[in-house]
Amino acid sequence: MASLAFSATTKSYVSSSNYRIVLYKYDAKPERLPFKEGIFARKCNTRDSIVTNVAIQPSPLFPSPEKQDFAERNHVAWTSVRQERWEGELDVQGMIPLWLSGTYLRNGPGLWNIEDYNFRHLFDGYATLVKLHFENGRLIAGHRQIESDAYKAARKNRRLCYREFSEVPKTHNFLAYIGELANLFSGASLTDNANTGVVKLGDGSVVCLTETQKGSIIVDPNTLDTLGKFEYKDSLGGLIHSAHPIVTDEEFLTLLPDLINPGYLVVRMEPGTNERKLIGRVDCRGGPAPGWVHSFPVTEHYVVVPEMPLRYCAQNLLKAEPTPLYKFEWHPDSKGFVHVMCKASGKIVASVEVPLFVTFHFINAYEEKDEEGRVTAVIADCCEHNADTTILEKLRLQNLRSLMGVDVLPDARVGRFRIPLDGSPYGKLEAALDPDEHGRGMDMCSINPAYLGKKYRYAYACGAQRPCNFPNTLTKIDLFEKKAKNWYEEGAVPSEPFFVARPGATEEDDGVVISMISEKNGDGYALVLDGSTFEEIARAKFPYGLPYGLHGCWVPKN
Repeated sequence: MASLAFSATTKSYVSSSNYRIVLYKYDAKPERLPFKEGIFARKCNTRDSIVTNVAIQPSPLFPSPEKQDFAERNHVAWTSVRQERWEGELDVQGMIPLWLSGTYLRNGPGLWNIEDYNFRHLFDGYATLVKLHFENGRLIAGHRQIESDAYKAARKNRRLCYREFSEVPKTHNFLAYIGELANLFSGASLTDNANTGVVKLGDGSVVCLTETQKGSIIVDPNTLDTLGKFEYKDSLGGLIHSAHPIVTDEEFLTLLPDLINPGYLVVRMEPGTNERKLIGRVDCRGGPAPGWVHSFPVTEHYVVVPEMPLRYCAQNLLKAEPTPLYKFEWHPDSKGFVHVMCKASGKIVASVEVPLFVTFHFINAYEEKDEEGRVTAVIADCCEHNADTTILEKLRLQNLRSLMGVDVLPDARVGRFRIPLDGSPYGKLEAALDPDEHGRGMDMCSINPAYLGKKYRYAYACGAQRPCNFPNTLTKIDLFEKKAKNWYEEGAVPSEPFFVARPGATEEDDGVVISMISEKNGDGYALVLDGSTFEEIARAKFPYGLPYGLHGCWVPKN
């Protein structure tokens, strides 16, 4: 196994099986730093602990040319994962609620090099799936590389074989380049590296996702084994889809951008099937191509389709080297729009122009009603980057690694769209609360899932304590009081805060918030906060720091 980043005494015993049992004994004494006003933390008793880790002998990852000195110079959040897989029980400081029973899965890019070739962008990395299994106050953690065709081909051939977010396989002659372009148009060269999200379908299946449709991969939530592709068995076609579908126990909703006749197909899939059915189509109102739809929101009766002026660009797809906006182009003259479609009929009930906007992640949406109960407008909230496209460039790994502590993170806010349903041609986009409440940083959001599509009060996200080059706090947003509570530790990079409601809860924020923290000293830990008070109630140290991850889901214990 890889050496540990923290000071430890290690004993290793190798059995006759394929398992290595390693005992790490360490003094877990995380140093507490002063919190700013509004931040809550509870000091936990520290103690010597024995952590027993059982890990299958890992397949070697691509050797990194930077070796240990690279890891020492860079934050572990942006350093490739040290081994292909690991699992073990963690020592818990504090108290995990006994009602918390199930598995939190987090997906994200975790391997950013193939031998001596280093990827350029955060979104390029090969997917690493991490689990936190909670049961009876105990915590078992593990991680494993998702065995996509892209990952397996790179491991076998020791080179990039599929197109990633900013990476293109190198060709040695013109004929090979022409062949690669043909594979692009057919979709054969597009990656299936499912490094963005993970969802639990209504039938219990767990699927990891990215923006290519072929990058839908079924995994075992217990072992993290890759089980195979999730094949869409319908005639809707297309190569890409929203990386964030809306998934409940009753349905699966997503958007399929149409790059030929600019627009979006809104589709639904029932639990237990692989067949998507068309609800309706939205034609784009501006631009040469549809806007990027990384995510979208829904209400109880409507699907909200954003048309962002950051639009897909076929010319940029053909280029061997990335442009500043990668596969997209900024078309402010094409304006921004939001469309509202009825789920039941597929009819478009509103299509309005809105101020220019840039967002990766929508938070939630709901229907606004008058005194007689008639729906008068749709409210849709998102993590909005003030129409500033430079956020994509700031996520280059070189910037993340070299600009720690430099205040270059573009400002962001909770952007609130108001889309009237009275036939008005214009909608509004305003900040839902003062962005200074969360440090003018805002991304990676979650809510109580019982409030999906309904009027809600609380959202959990990553915010900022300036100066920073990346969101570095966890924040609880109160949209009624227009206030925020923030958790922060110096040098920490927290992943998406994920809310899990307490069974039987009647209050919206009655539950816990789970996040995984990467520390600047190379360590890392799982963090559990009280959803109501936002106080820390437990943390559990990993045997070594894990790289930053993106999005997760909750799989309750059967």
